Amino acid sequence: MDKNLNKVGYFFIKNYKTLLFVILGLFLFYWVIFIITPSVTMSNKERAKIDSLNVVIQSLHNENLKLDSNITSLNKEIEQVDKQIEDIKKKKTTVKKEYHEKINRVDNYTEPELDSFFSDRYK
Repeated sequence: MDKNLNKVGYFFIKNYKTLLFVILGLFLFYWVIFIITPSVTMSNKERAKIDSLNVVIQSLHNENLKLDSNITSLNKEIEQVDKQIEDIKKKKTTVKKEYHEKINRVDNYTEPELDSFFSDRYK
């Protein structure tokens, strides 16, 4: 055991300058990082500004949600109107075909049938 202590003691005596430089370097590193570097602190004014901006952002977010729901309801109404337009187009096409057939049949009508046709048509 004494031999080991002699070896450790001899190591410290031989390398004391290097060990002192390492310890001094670590101390300087700690001093620069934790003592000289200013800590980031925020004033109450800055905190109040950030809080007021957060309130504005939240109100804008709520307004955006309301607008999104309005858009959704308007899109549903648009779909209903589009369906009504499609129904009207189908009915228009059907009526157009019926009148086209009737007009084509007019050429073959007799005079009493023509009178009946025009009287029914312009009631």
